[in-house]
Amino acid sequence: MSEVLNWDHAAADIPEEGLTIERAATEKERAEITRTLDLVACPSFVARYQIKPRSNGNFRLEGSLEATVEQTCVVTLEPLTNTVEQTYAVDFWPESALPEPSGGIVDVHDEPDMEPIAAGRIEAGRIIFECLASSIDLFPRKPGATFEAPPEDAGAKPEGPFAALSKIRPKP
Repeated sequence: MSEVLNWDHAAADIPEEGLTIERAATEKERAEITRTLDLVACPSFVARYQIKPRSNGNFRLEGSLEATVEQTCVVTLEPLTNTVEQTYAVDFWPESALPEPSGGIVDVHDEPDMEPIAAGRIEAGRIIFECLASSIDLFPRKPGATFEAPPEDAGAKPEGPFAALSKIRPKP
């Protein structure tokens, strides 16, 4: 169960035709997203998803999310607002039916995303939160913001971890 978005569903309660859900995060959930992802704020967060039963007790979760996140520009340290839009799709399997990982070299992009049905529940909130977390810009920058290195002072003595050593022993 997700500690941030407790949006899970009992697998036994999902009808044969599946579920279609649209959820907007509550103020409390957005505050937890803000804290967990070290954001300035998360003014809006909406997820739309479907859970459909498949064969052998498997389920397919797929959907999209839209969020507005406020972050701090890494250059100017000013707040900036970003919009995140992302889709996701994951298959849930009973824990006992999860296939064993194959040996050798595995390309993770070729492997389907599979998750266990934990305690009879499909943890949609955890998947949706992880999708949001992986979609946020780690180094947000305001448009046009550039980092200018300070000018080098030609007459300055070197500083750094070995500057003190240069005073101990003069160069020959």
